[in-house]
Amino acid sequence: MNKKILGMGNAVLDIVSSVSDDFLASANLTKGAMTLVDQNVSDKILKEINPIKKDSGGSVANTMVGISLLGLNSFFCGKVRDDELGDEFISDMEKTKTKFLCKQSTQGLPTARCIVFVSPDGERSMQTFLGASTTLGKEDIKPDFFNDIDYLLIEGYLWSSESAREAIYKAIEIAKIKKIKIVFSLSDPNLVKMYRDDFLKLLKSEINILIGNEHEFKELLGNDNLLNFLKTQTVEILLKTMGDKGVEVVDSEGSEIIPSFQVESVLDTTGAGDMFAAGFLYKLLKGESPKKSALFGCKVASLIIQQYGARLTEETLSNLAN
Repeated sequence: MNKKILGMGNAVLDIVSSVSDDFLASANLTKGAMTLVDQNVSDKILKEINPIKKDSGGSVANTMVGISLLGLNSFFCGKVRDDELGDEFISDMEKTKTKFLCKQSTQGLPTARCIVFVSPDGERSMQTFLGASTTLGKEDIKPDFFNDIDYLLIEGYLWSSESAREAIYKAIEIAKIKKIKIVFSLSDPNLVKMYRDDFLKLLKSEINILIGNEHEFKELLGNDNLLNFLKTQTVEILLKTMGDKGVEVVDSEGSEIIPSFQVESVLDTTGAGDMFAAGFLYKLLKGESPKKSALFGCKVASLIIQQYGARLTEETLSNLAN
């Protein structure tokens, strides 16, 4: 019987638009950067662009979709509003056979969106309004979401919202009762710096698998050796992604560097971490070892960096899985 995974994260609709460099300048957008904005700025820009593509996004949402397209059952819990963008987010997720679990909010902030501006040279600039995604709360987490679930993946980005932190604690409590393995993604170095003590406390008793990149682990542990750190925690597996240097996998058997797959050209690293997690967790759910799972994660990540965007096609992923 195939194992199942539930992900919790920010529900953000990615809206892609092709724009000129003059447009970027007139809108005061920094080329190649991601800027957080308020609703007024986001709404104004939305009226000025012609979207060429819309995808359900957010780090863990991308990972859940990847796992679904590889052929396993995945479920997603995040918050959207009962508006047009919220309906589009849910519809897009369910096209990939990823089940969206949380009820849409009927009041308050509109659905989160990340507007991706692609300039003529292929450079991507992003403007994000987090909106309703920050309002996920403990009342959104229902015990029946966890029926027959084997793994729970939690997105670190959620930690910056007080209500989402309460939702995470509730989810962890249910997961532990049901003996579900808990995976935590560090998400961002600045976030780790801000909530380092919280994250270290979580690792002492709540988390089974921790995923982060080298910058995030640097903020979390300083110069501490990952293997030494593992020995003092209840966490079972540490995964440190290091770009073209591969992934360090640390478990009870020791530490090993899994090499990355070499590619001819890197077009866009957006989503590389999300797709690594999809590949890794897919193989782990299939019963492979952490190291073999990490190798497959590197393979999936090597494909995403050769294209623009954070999503691989169903055909590409199903071919990989076979």
